[in-house]
Amino acid sequence: MLNILLGIGISGSYVISQTGHPYELKISTTLFVSSFGLLFLLAATLIFIPLNNYLLTRRWGILLIASYAVIMIINVVVELKT
Repeated sequence: MLNILLGIGISGSYVISQTGHPYELKISTTLFVSSFGLLFLLAATLIFIPLNNYLLTRRWGILLIASYAVIMIINVVVELKT
């Protein structure tokens, strides 16, 4: 996510400074799904960890890995449909 934001920000700033026109950015569905999934998992972890006395359990780790797998499956399905 950081690489995407920095890559788009730096290259977009360069293009705008050279041309003086806004840089149009087309966000793909897979990027949207990945970003939403990442933000959701980070927010859930931010809430869960303090409620669990700052202990990471094996069940939470498995849930995060399973959620990542579901997000990637959704991305594959979306790419195959388009």
